[in-house]
Amino acid sequence: MKANDSTPGRRLSETISVLGINQTEFADSIGSSQQTISRWISGKLTITRIDALAVEAVHKISHQWLLNGKGQMFDLPESQKTDITSLSKMTEFIRKINQAKGLKPLIDDFILLPESDQDMIRNLVKHFKNKL
Repeated sequence: MKANDSTPGRRLSETISVLGINQTEFADSIGSSQQTISRWISGKLTITRIDALAVEAVHKISHQWLLNGKGQMFDLPESQKTDITSLSKMTEFIRKINQAKGLKPLIDDFILLPESDQDMIRNLVKHFKNKL
């Protein structure tokens, strides 16, 4: 999506997606409600400058980009942009773990095993993966 071709609501939706959180979590993070976030995204309610500044303060999202599509989503040094990209990838990975049925407790149990047992399980997984 080209930022200058979209609405503030669409940019906000993109922001929430990039952050890897849902509307309720985003609302809580800036002291708002999920209903307000939904109305901002749909365009039924205008995102005020003060609200955009709150988003910038909490999530480091440029308020100018959010409101007007000017500049970059993250007005940060390159090193911090890399950190955010890594964080987004990690967040997506954690989301996949949480969505896969039974995987989270399996990982919790795996971590408690001795290193030798973990190695055995890794080898089993590699063996089955190679059969695919």
